[in-house]
Amino acid sequence: MQRLMNTDMSSVGELERELRIDSGFHKLLSCQTAPGIQQAELNVPARLLAPEDTASELNMLAQDAQEPLPSQFLASETAFYGQYSWCLNAFPTVREVVKYLALELDKLGRVPDGWQQSEVITNIFLLSCAITDTIDDYLVGSTYDFSKVSQALPFARPGLRALEKLLDLRGEFRVATLFKLRHWRGVWTKAVTEFLRDSLIAEPVSAIVLEQRDRLAGLLLPQFPQALWNLRPKVPAFFRSRDFAPSDCLELARKFVAEYPDLDRPAILIGLRTAGSFLAPLACGYLSTQLKDASWIAIRPGKGLASWERVTLEGAARKNARALIVDESIHSGQTLAKSIELLRQAGFAEEDIVVLNPVEPALPDWKTSRLFQSLSKIGVIALEPAERYKQRLLESTTEVETRLSEYFKARGYTEARITDSPEVEKSTWRAGPPERVDIRLKRIYEVRLKDVAGAVDTRYVVAKSVGWGWLGYHAFIAGQRLAEWTPPILGMREGILYSEWLPQREQATAFGSDREAMIESLASYVAARTRKLCFRDNPVPDLANADRHKGLEFLANNLSRAYGSRIVAAMRRPQLRRELSRHNGFSPVMTDSKMSQEEWIVAGSRVMKVDFEHHCFGKNELGMTDPAFDLASAVFYFALSEAESEHLVRRYIEESDDKNVEERLFFNKLLVSMRAQSLANHDLQHARLLSQRSASNQQYIAAWNFLVGESIRQCGKLCERPREIRWHAPLVVADIDGVLDRMVFGFPSTTAAGLKAISLLHSHGLCIAVNTARTVQEVKQYCRAYGFAGGVAEYGGILWDAVRDREHILVNSESLEQLRQVRDAFRQIPGCFLNDDYQCSLRVFTYHDGRTAPLPPLLAQDLLAGLKADRLRLHHTGLDTAVVAKETDKGTGLLSLLDFVGLPPADAVAIGDSEPDLAMFRVAGGSFAPGNVTCRREAQLLGCRIADRSYQPGLLEIAKRIVHPQGGSCNCCKTIEASWPKDKNLFVSLLDAADEKPTSLLLRNLCTLSLLAPFKK
Repeated sequence: MQRLMNTDMSSVGELERELRIDSGFHKLLSCQTAPGIQQAELNVPARLLAPEDTASELNMLAQDAQEPLPSQFLASETAFYGQYSWCLNAFPTVREVVKYLALELDKLGRVPDGWQQSEVITNIFLLSCAITDTIDDYLVGSTYDFSKVSQALPFARPGLRALEKLLDLRGEFRVATLFKLRHWRGVWTKAVTEFLRDSLIAEPVSAIVLEQRDRLAGLLLPQFPQALWNLRPKVPAFFRSRDFAPSDCLELARKFVAEYPDLDRPAILIGLRTAGSFLAPLACGYLSTQLKDASWIAIRPGKGLASWERVTLEGAARKNARALIVDESIHSGQTLAKSIELLRQAGFAEEDIVVLNPVEPALPDWKTSRLFQSLSKIGVIALEPAERYKQRLLESTTEVETRLSEYFKARGYTEARITDSPEVEKSTWRAGPPERVDIRLKRIYEVRLKDVAGAVDTRYVVAKSVGWGWLGYHAFIAGQRLAEWTPPILGMREGILYSEWLPQREQATAFGSDREAMIESLASYVAARTRKLCFRDNPVPDLANADRHKGLEFLANNLSRAYGSRIVAAMRRPQLRRELSRHNGFSPVMTDSKMSQEEWIVAGSRVMKVDFEHHCFGKNELGMTDPAFDLASAVFYFALSEAESEHLVRRYIEESDDKNVEERLFFNKLLVSMRAQSLANHDLQHARLLSQRSASNQQYIAAWNFLVGESIRQCGKLCERPREIRWHAPLVVADIDGVLDRMVFGFPSTTAAGLKAISLLHSHGLCIAVNTARTVQEVKQYCRAYGFAGGVAEYGGILWDAVRDREHILVNSESLEQLRQVRDAFRQIPGCFLNDDYQCSLRVFTYHDGRTAPLPPLLAQDLLAGLKADRLRLHHTGLDTAVVAKETDKGTGLLSLLDFVGLPPADAVAIGDSEPDLAMFRVAGGSFAPGNVTCRREAQLLGCRIADRSYQPGLLEIAKRIVHPQGGSCNCCKTIEASWPKDKNLFVSLLDAADEKPTSLLLRNLCTLSLLAPFKK
């Protein structure tokens, strides 16, 4: 590595030449020709892509069914990486980290000089600093912030101040009891810094390094508290997913010395944890060879300064030391601003502060932020992306060619040369920075090979950054164990995985039209990961308890909305995360976590999975270890039907012996679609992804539909259904939104009361139908799940008879033509989006604050007027703007349905909650509304009876009035109540909670809630 750092490599050009392709590189990905480097990061299912998005830019590289290279690995790499199967779990405990570090220290004197020795030193660096980082966090403990409560409730400030003092005293007492640990930490960090100074900075390994190694090994018998042994160190994103190398940190330190040549002045490096716990000691090791006085400390600005941290900084300020802040790249600058404020309080002037910023490629405009510009007196030393070690390595044809020659000669070739390829250069040109952080660095090469007979072969190789040290070994291990499923791996060095790149033919799809073969391949692949990439210890419960599991945090945040109160939700989230973490009843697995269609390619006679190694664990990854998550992803991204989903799960169980996976699928399905919706929302707001907004909108809608559909199916399992579904009187016709469903989890779902109401009506022999603004496809889902006989969709535009399996459009051809013209016009307006699932009406919307929102009324009104769309009218909701035909409404739709199935209007009872339902009330024999009705006066004038309670509890009240107009109950009513699950699972408990009033819920559960959880920093 040092040799390369000292090599004068010519730059390939400006930043836009830097090849940072990830599977989400949206400019290359407008085709289906190379799924592995195309739309995966966008997460857009292929079924959602518009035809114009499928033009191939890489067709000239397609091979005529060229078979991939055989799986073959260098013996030296197989032997070395084979020792690190534990790397599949990126979150070992401190106890395990100490064990692994002891093994690495023991290896240092025994491994061959060269790359193996360099890797072992790197692992010692990473594992040692992980221990330090975890100890520092443990010493600080839990801290709390009550400032928001103080602002909202001024009268509570005296009590909050007293509580803060009490917590501070508790913290000081705790720290006092850990004085031995603090002393050990001081000795340990000094030994680590000196080891880094003599090993990573000075090469080759000398006797001094071995002495430092022995010193570290001698310290590895600490008397840690039991709680500390069981903690799991944080993953440093820079060395896992941000293409960073230790030499990049050293280069920043060199730049500082060149910029500030006053070597007599002391310097203290302030590392911002987590990354700073790794970068600060490494940079300090270098500066200690240049400055007379260099030291370091790591802090977590969000938690403030611990007493010993404040003492250290104040002492450095009194010595007139420069303060060098080192962390990951500057993003928003909020953490940097907090750090500078803490340094000011410790006595540093702004002129004494220098920021070492390894610039993030995805954030080239960091200097222009208002927050950063307000820190004009702060010195900044930047390492640009083009200056990074891995970037320069992959731009060096000589270095890459040397590496590839080693790999190909081991396969029997006598020569391997990288050739200039206009096609590759054209197809891999990057016109701008990546769209988001954690998009891996990649480079594609055309390689001309020659064998002993002189025959020439052309292959393509992709070099991809996969981490550094042990934080990247999982890529090699996974590729080796999944060789039958992945593009052939050539080898891995210095955090770069070299694999064969297999160009795809234009319009090629991995599975073609054979859905059964596709499902069996998906099941077999997930089962292979379950068998070959499992590990013994599941980190998820520990991470969930520490509020560090992204996936469960994301899921719990949404599920906690069921409590209806932000306070109760915040207090309940820790418990929700713990319960969700216990749902994996199978051995933990390094899941794929990215199963979209564009991740699959055809390679000769085989189907292969690309980007198979890096979406599971990492700072910004979901961290799911349950193979049910991969199955749920396959169901979503491949749009599997219920029958196909059952086939997928059944085949997976046969090959994996994971018997209870079906019980775990539901929450994983919710997480998959919530995550897909969140990514779509991110891309919709991204200025550089303007051309992808249509696809992102389609993904958002697909995720929404999936959430609603899975919720319907899950709720349907808890509901009593009629023995025979037929049209008969009496008929109950209910609206869906606000009556059957409400936004329980951030998307529509019913609740326990709603299910009891449906069961009550069914048990008393009533026929049920729906009359809704939703699509006819959703009406069909409700009918299948709840045993409804049919319904009216799209504000009276189309009806569905589930008994006879038939539908009928109620909008005339003239109105449909005007709808087509209006649809085309809305598509031309920037920022306007449509849901194309609607057949006989339009749903137009924009996006605001992470959700859909209706259009400005004047905009929509003027557009209709300009097109002379006199047969259409507008209706604005909280989520969108509906454009519907004037000749239809919920009243005409209900009459048409009744006529269609042969029932008189007098036999229909309507239930609704909003202005469009008034038309239904006018024609029905009777009408009801829950307490949340928005047109109470008009409804009462029509004779509508309004329940006392709102939403689904109101619906249950209405159902009881319908089946027992005079009051009272019967055996059927008692049976329905008694049959509701008493052994409640998590989902059922949430459905129950959704019906409770927030105040009563808070008071009833006050003793069991985590009262301090919402204020934890």
